[in-house]
Amino acid sequence: MTPEAMVESALDEIRYFAEVDFDLIKISVKASSVPLMIEAYRQLSEVTDYPLHLGVTEAGPPPAGLIKSSAGIGTLLAEGIGDTIRYSLTATRSRKPVPVGPCLRPWASVSARTWT
Repeated sequence: MTPEAMVESALDEIRYFAEVDFDLIKISVKASSVPLMIEAYRQLSEVTDYPLHLGVTEAGPPPAGLIKSSAGIGTLLAEGIGDTIRYSLTATRSRKPVPVGPCLRPWASVSARTWT
């Protein structure tokens, strides 16, 4: 899988929705590889104005999954890329809720994206 292939696949889906006159969409090109995910979103943000839904697929259990997701999501938010986010973590045995807020706080004020 390459960032280019991920972007082309997303653009194919966008074209399909355009054909049926549906434009209320958010685009996601999540991957389990953080560098791959970052580059795919960077490229996609250059060719579309649709909202981008950020996330890392199969990030893993906390705390490693939080760190992995925060690295990818935070990098893109710092560049002004992304409109919504999702943290997908593997459940722990205790199934206690895991606070994600502390991982996001450093990025809360760095996004250059204009929000409407």
